[in-house]
Amino acid sequence: MEGESLRPTSQIKEMLGAMKEQWQSMLGMAAMFVITILIGIVIQPFYDKPEFRAFGEVGASQVRNVLIEFTMILVFTATIIYLAKKKKDWIIKYGILGILFIALCYATIPLTNLVISEAPEPLKFDSSETDYEIIHQHNDGFYVFDKLINQTTGDTGGYVFYSLSDAYSESGVAPINMLHQGIVLQSNKEALTFSKFSDGIIVCDGEQFMKIDENFDVATKLNKNIDCSLGFSSNNTDWYINTNNELKKIGSNESYTIPDFINNETVVKIWSTESEQLIWVTENRFALLDLPTDNRNFTIAYEELHKSKITTATYGTSLWQQENSEIEQKLLVIGDDTGNLTAWNVDYHTASVPEKETKMNLGNGFFNGSIKSVLLANFNNFAQDELFVVDSSNFRMFRASNLVEQINMSINFDSNVNLALSNSSINSVDSVIILQTNNEWKHVKISENQFQLVSEWAFLIGFCLSVLLMIILYVRPEWYVVNLVGILVGAGVVAMLGISFVPWLIIIFMVVAAIYDAWAVYKSKHMLDLADTMVNLKLPILLVAPQEKNYSFLEEQDSMRDRDILDKNIEEASQIEIPSNEKITKKVKKKVSKDAMFMGLGDVIFPGILVISAISWLPEGTIFLGADATLWIGIMTMIGGLCGYFILMGYVALGKPQAGLPLLNSGAILGYLTSTILLLGISALEFNISF
Repeated sequence: MEGESLRPTSQIKEMLGAMKEQWQSMLGMAAMFVITILIGIVIQPFYDKPEFRAFGEVGASQVRNVLIEFTMILVFTATIIYLAKKKKDWIIKYGILGILFIALCYATIPLTNLVISEAPEPLKFDSSETDYEIIHQHNDGFYVFDKLINQTTGDTGGYVFYSLSDAYSESGVAPINMLHQGIVLQSNKEALTFSKFSDGIIVCDGEQFMKIDENFDVATKLNKNIDCSLGFSSNNTDWYINTNNELKKIGSNESYTIPDFINNETVVKIWSTESEQLIWVTENRFALLDLPTDNRNFTIAYEELHKSKITTATYGTSLWQQENSEIEQKLLVIGDDTGNLTAWNVDYHTASVPEKETKMNLGNGFFNGSIKSVLLANFNNFAQDELFVVDSSNFRMFRASNLVEQINMSINFDSNVNLALSNSSINSVDSVIILQTNNEWKHVKISENQFQLVSEWAFLIGFCLSVLLMIILYVRPEWYVVNLVGILVGAGVVAMLGISFVPWLIIIFMVVAAIYDAWAVYKSKHMLDLADTMVNLKLPILLVAPQEKNYSFLEEQDSMRDRDILDKNIEEASQIEIPSNEKITKKVKKKVSKDAMFMGLGDVIFPGILVISAISWLPEGTIFLGADATLWIGIMTMIGGLCGYFILMGYVALGKPQAGLPLLNSGAILGYLTSTILLLGISALEFNISF
């Protein structure tokens, strides 16, 4: 009994002695652990964008996606073990080399981009005082008007209209450069109505109908003495609604009854289409109206009541426009006071029934407060328009079919906002976005350079570096080559997975993986077979820390299975009772292999993805010691993982294979929870996940 009670003390002494002998390997492994995660932190900003998240913004908090990832790990492990038993090592080797090449590019390309590319200047709004009010976007420019005031009486004397484009003048002054002299409408009315048609706008003041098109010539397009409260134009036919609530065609005495909602609901926007239809948006509904023809009256072809108050609308080329399609696909986007966007596909060629666009997934709390303005416009002359949105606190831009968010700027507008876009100059595809409220225009210049994730040279150099490293790895997979590739691969995977899931999902992932790792090492032992396969094939999904200067990974023959069997034999031998009267003439010591220490890349990746997830998803803005608290939480998470690592190394130093994830993950999770509570408070640990 006495001997047994002293055994733990003896084991501790043996462990400390082994650690003392192998301190070089332990520190080397710790350094690789830290370097891998630090590189992941460096490239995290490159990947911290919605388009890089494996399951999108919404999927980042869904448990089922973590289960999918874990299932893929199980399938991968089972496939490797099966192929190894079938002696298909070449399939394993070349398959994993292909995967490693892709993962290697995840690190080399952003690192190269960081070194050789200059970061674009951050976007910021400039302000200009102006009396111009934006009416409608039109192609790569827009229409505005200015009220003419009698300086003596203070009364309204008329309005002047301009078509604006090439937002910067020759002297570089923004935000407007007038292409034409203004068109004057003499009127003493305090309010005007507008509608948009394919070639321009219609203006009515109750007594006049004015049509402004791309020619910007009003000489023959001003109709006076017309009781016009609202005007429209479709296929060169002009229409208006009079104060008697009748629809009439200019040049004809025939009149048509209008739907009741036109009288009773506030208009938000009106567009005329080329298929003799009106797109009519009020605060309560979206309606598609058929203009009268020989075969029909003025009727409602389609209408959709909106549950919330509609605040803004835009009509333009669909975000899902097919690049080579000869038919332009049109999209109507509606914003409301609850912060939701709804989109409808409107086919103006065939006058078919509008279809709700199910891909417009920008609702359910995505925006802050009411939607103040939306705009579909093309800033770079590509096939699709971009979607610009102003909510209560932000200006945002979304592009492409997957609605990639490429601009998110804080603003502070208390009143309504009008949006417009214009080319920055006549020979440029860059554009200026203008936000108009009251007597102020805020404008910001945007260009493709600001959205370019990686320069062409950075991509090419990073890609070539990956190819070169893979060639060296294939020709001479020595330990330093394996470690270099392993560190870069680990950093790339850490960054990609860390930005894809919120911290609580990562923690669930880590707990499940730790349980599986313990079972796979201590019970089924198939993880030892997997490790032996990787060592034999000299593949960099592990890190190697040599203990001796002349160590060569190419000559490594020891296996994890052999070490496990040796440890069992020693343990069984130690349990054999020796009679006390027998003299021991020779003391047998366990020979500890000190050639090199191995650690699977997964043992670095799991703590690393929690570090990146904390930096990516925890609320920013709390500054501590000159840096954001999220960065410090990430570092403390890494330190927690290091604490688990040093405990793990004590067991590994004895030469017995150990499951790394239980200790490494536990340390990282403890470091994350402790630092988050200390720096951000317990509210930051909100359990905001779903299945």
